[in-house]
Amino acid sequence: MQQEDLMAFGRMVLALACNSLDGLHRDQMHSSLELVTINYSSDLKNLILYLLTPQGRPKSINDIMPMIGARFYTQLDAAYMRSDSVEEELAKEVQNGRLFRLITKLGVINERPEFNGDPSWSETGDRYLLKLFRDYLFHQVNETGAPWIDMAHIVQCLNKLDAGVPEKVCLMARDEQNVLVVSYKDLKHCFENTFEEVLHASRASAQIPDV
Repeated sequence: MQQEDLMAFGRMVLALACNSLDGLHRDQMHSSLELVTINYSSDLKNLILYLLTPQGRPKSINDIMPMIGARFYTQLDAAYMRSDSVEEELAKEVQNGRLFRLITKLGVINERPEFNGDPSWSETGDRYLLKLFRDYLFHQVNETGAPWIDMAHIVQCLNKLDAGVPEKVCLMARDEQNVLVVSYKDLKHCFENTFEEVLHASRASAQIPDV
């Protein structure tokens, strides 16, 4: 069975090289091999001849490796490089998705006009801390009052919030009258509890039947 498979493999390689099944006919075999010689490497020709020519001993797939070894490892190396590149891009997208979820949750909480009938909900308690943190993330200014935009600062702070690190951050109100020092760990606790509060209210309202 293995010998038949190797013979079939040789015919398949020859057909692909000639781009035609007609090249497999016995009367066309010589012309097909000449076409392979003209257009392809001697290694491919030797491979086809080995697979299609009867041998004095059983053929083995292991005998093929010396014929294609150099090209095999070149292709293998290219496949590994491609795999590494795809994994790297996938890792970037995973990180992008994680940061996007954080920003989305922060947007759901910040500046909410009203919650459970309380118009000042977003300006009090944990929500006020998260509002100041939002300003710390996105609304920084330099010494002249011009907008200061640093993507590395935004990504780094979001990562610290997601991890809940014990590092402290100084948050300042827009009127510069209030300054709060809080750890990212506490901010994460406020962030998760507040979002869960909003999410719970959303789910509860969805269960109320229409009157």
